Amino acid sequence: METVLHPVRLRIVHALMDRELTARQLSAELSDIPLASLYRHIGRLMDAGVLRVTREERVRGGTQRTYTAVDSAVTLGPRDFDAATPADHQRYFAAFVGALVAGFEQYLRTTGAAPTRDGVVYQQVPIWVTPAESRELAVAITDLLSAARTRTGGRRRRTTFAMVLHPDPAM
Repeated sequence: METVLHPVRLRIVHALMDRELTARQLSAELSDIPLASLYRHIGRLMDAGVLRVTREERVRGGTQRTYTAVDSAVTLGPRDFDAATPADHQRYFAAFVGALVAGFEQYLRTTGAAPTRDGVVYQQVPIWVTPAESRELAVAITDLLSAARTRTGGRRRRTTFAMVLHPDPAM
């Protein structure tokens, strides 16, 4: 987990969730990361078992690799989540938010970014739930999103959906 918590590596992992890309394709998507740095971070993620090579092909005398993220290596299971200390959770959450901010900044720098046209939504909605209802809500939303994770084609484009449920400290 420590390997993934680096902001650049977290963005690489996010870009490779549910799909396969070469380093050049990753570089085009994460254009603010120098290619040499990108290769170094890919190497660290490979060494840690977070990424795997799905295809290799010879290109102009070299080997072009296609990568994907290993889901089991980047997802905290219930035991890991329960075992994390408050300091661990703070680091995990800071990395999560940092990657979210970096991705949004990159979107805004994209030529022609138009949040309304592109369907951008960010909002906070206070709700009243028990801890059990909060978990049920997260499972229901995740189930609802599962079909959208594999749908492609037409005018669809990859979109980030982020979810945070936490109790308000003053309530």
